[in-house]
Amino acid sequence: MALIMNHNLPAITAAGFVTKAYGALSKSIERLSSGLRINSASDDAAGLAVRELLRADIAGGYQGIRNAADAVSLVQTADGALGVIDQKLIRMKELAMQSATGSYTGFQREIINSEYQAMAAEIDRIANATEFNGVRLLDGTLGGLNSGLGLKIHFGTGNSPVSDYYYVDVSDIRATSTTGLRIGGDGTNDIWSTGPYGDSTAGCCGGPFRDLSDVAVVDSGRAFGYGYNWDGEASGEGELFEPRYLAGRYGHRSGMTYAELVAAVNAGTQSRIGVAFNAAPYADAANGHYAALCLDTDEVYYIGSSARMPAGFLAGRDIAAAVPDGMRNAAGFAAAINGNQDSRYWAMVSGIPGPGAGGILYVFRKDGGDNNHLVAEEMVSSAGDKPFMSFVNVQTGQVTSSVGAFTLGGEDWGSMEAVRQRGGGYSIALLGRDIGDGMDLYITGGNTPADALLTSRLATAGIPAAGQNINLLARPYFTEIQDAADGPWIGAEIRTQEAAERALDAVDRAIESKDAIRANLGVIQTRLEATMEAQTLMVESLQAAESRISDADVAYEMTEFTKENILAQAATSMLAQANSLGSLALTLIRG
Repeated sequence: MALIMNHNLPAITAAGFVTKAYGALSKSIERLSSGLRINSASDDAAGLAVRELLRADIAGGYQGIRNAADAVSLVQTADGALGVIDQKLIRMKELAMQSATGSYTGFQREIINSEYQAMAAEIDRIANATEFNGVRLLDGTLGGLNSGLGLKIHFGTGNSPVSDYYYVDVSDIRATSTTGLRIGGDGTNDIWSTGPYGDSTAGCCGGPFRDLSDVAVVDSGRAFGYGYNWDGEASGEGELFEPRYLAGRYGHRSGMTYAELVAAVNAGTQSRIGVAFNAAPYADAANGHYAALCLDTDEVYYIGSSARMPAGFLAGRDIAAAVPDGMRNAAGFAAAINGNQDSRYWAMVSGIPGPGAGGILYVFRKDGGDNNHLVAEEMVSSAGDKPFMSFVNVQTGQVTSSVGAFTLGGEDWGSMEAVRQRGGGYSIALLGRDIGDGMDLYITGGNTPADALLTSRLATAGIPAAGQNINLLARPYFTEIQDAADGPWIGAEIRTQEAAERALDAVDRAIESKDAIRANLGVIQTRLEATMEAQTLMVESLQAAESRISDADVAYEMTEFTKENILAQAATSMLAQANSLGSLALTLIRG
């Protein structure tokens, strides 16, 4: 090799090896420090992809084990409560046996029955109060989840019903519930149903509804009404369509499911407060008089001059509509509310005259549930003027002041239930207080002649007849399953020797139903524990596979580290030697 000055090629070569050696040494230090063979995609791109998938499965697997453990705790909570209910049922059987013998008087059987009812009430309390993390376990709530399949326990890393989850379903275990054990209680509700009525172990076949997520309201603009004899004063079905008892929901969207319908009915929308109007309007827009009605605090309808309303009343509220001069009465306000497409309410006018024969206005939320409150504000021309609006509690008849905020709220309704049948599918059942002939809780639509009364009521409210039918829920589809006028169900009471003898069979059936539920819970717990064991083994195997791909072999990496360390030191030493070669040329030049 020639002796040159412009390029130190040996040093350049040595520097390259130094860089390479230090890079390899740095990689060994990184692996030994982290304990991982793969620290970035450049280390092993394919291995990184596999490792991240495995890590996701491992994390999901551990969470699945925790999910299953939580489910075991849930099942144990339910089983513990059922153990207490066991004791109450045994006592009820003992009391029925005691009352069934002929050596007791009627008065003594009344005392025995009082304890019998107390045991039934305690079973109801336990069933209603038993919950796990806010989920009620024994009142039939679980059976209504996931389209009736029950509470989903998800433990697998995917979403396959075959391998990743199953459902926990506990039937209604309340003693006095129509879907529960049916022992104790008065049994005074009428029950009307669209199909065979019973829980998942009763009834001969499936109901007319395959799934609660099926659409009940199929057209936009549907409406339904329901009346309930909440005070027991209605003499027949016809009266249930008077405003005192009638409430409703104006379904302004399509696609309402049966599950949503059940929830809406049970929420109730009947207003306890009616707005009564004087017949002769006093408000004079020219003189700045006004009367304003605010719905739910932010939707204002008024007569007179809005300019005279105080700023505090209008703050944050929309002026929805003014009532024309010729319509300053209940009908005018109803027309204004129903004519507002953006309103969350619909209104109807009672045939009952209000103070001054101006009529009574009833306001209902379109989306069901309780109204929040009404707010009224008015200004009169002199102290002698009568208030234009007043508020009437339709339950008590009390008339209250026309200025201020008034709570509306729902009434105590009968209830609507979706009952899963043994053969699959659901029936819809209505439960209401017995008032004799007819349905106490009445779901109606405008497609049948029996609904003509509601059709006329809704027409008055401005809701067209074309949008009033509910698919499969009109009166002709319901049949009476229990008539409370025929007396309570078997097992309801033990006041007589004959009733006590019948109750023995009812209590035995209740114990068998409870035993079936406890046995099912035991099977579920066994499955969950097996699932946890299998899941633990799977996660351990995945963890071992992930370790083989991802973790550094310390023995191998230390060997590499030692080798690269020696090479780095050697390369550095040679670089120093190579850098001194240029001085040989100076030796020749100096001579």
